[in-house]
Amino acid sequence: MREDNVLFMHSYFCDGGNNFGTLGGPGVYVNLAEARKETPVRQFLFFIDVTRKSSPGSIPPELGFDLSVNPKDICFYVTAHSVITTYKSNVGKIPKAVIEQVFIGWERR
Repeated sequence: MREDNVLFMHSYFCDGGNNFGTLGGPGVYVNLAEARKETPVRQFLFFIDVTRKSSPGSIPPELGFDLSVNPKDICFYVTAHSVITTYKSNVGKIPKAVIEQVFIGWERR
């Protein structure tokens, strides 16, 4: 891909489909040392909100959630836009069980 491509993260609850709205910002981050290599970058970092208040006025309306209380499977994919075309990755999945493990021993303060 060319250097002027821009990556975007698309994340959503797997059981709700891609019409829920994103679960975090669209930013995709890479290690700069990897980004400067001739080979494709294969490791990306992105952020998912753990909790969010509902926003019924959003387009599309966004439901509130708290993954520390009610974990769900999260699906995601990355798109890259260039002047010529748009590229789309395969859909990946973060299983509910992985999210549950993160919050074992979690204390709300």
